Amino acid sequence: MTWSDSVAEQFSLVNLYTTDESDFYGPYNTLLFELFRVNEHYQVSPQFKRITGSMDFTVLYVVSRRKVPVFFVDIKTYIALDKLSSRMEADDQMRKRFVEFVSGNIPIPKLVGLSAMGTRFSVYQLTTTKNNELLPVRIMPDARFVTDTAPRAWWNHDILDAAGEAKLREIVAEVKAMSVGLNP
Repeated sequence: MTWSDSVAEQFSLVNLYTTDESDFYGPYNTLLFELFRVNEHYQVSPQFKRITGSMDFTVLYVVSRRKVPVFFVDIKTYIALDKLSSRMEADDQMRKRFVEFVSGNIPIPKLVGLSAMGTRFSVYQLTTTKNNELLPVRIMPDARFVTDTAPRAWWNHDILDAAGEAKLREIVAEVKAMSVGLNP
């Protein structure tokens, strides 16, 4: 299956090498609304988060079903993918988001989040049935050496190619299957 013309068009209008992550907010918004339909009781909500130690904000898209968070996406620019410090920051932000979600009640077996850099994405998942196991496993920094704690290879899926689309659709199907029994 391929993305709708609307989704494909929205992503095609973005300069892949933009330095402004907000250029990707519209395309991801369109994509999430297509994947998580309102008539299935899903709500897509942008949340504005301040970046610790900065005046900047980032937008986190949270998908909820009947007020329960079931999926989220954190968006950065494509060019951030080539910067070790940007990948490390993105990994830290994803882990902090999961800590925020765990502070509440997660009545589903797994919470999935995507770290998106342009159209590339990495899949993070917190398994509540395994003592809140969070994958991918954190790579700890070395005290003496510069360590790549968020390898570029983690962002190994691209939304715009067939394999990346299939992976995202598989994740969404899993999220929907887990959340179908959520009642208001």
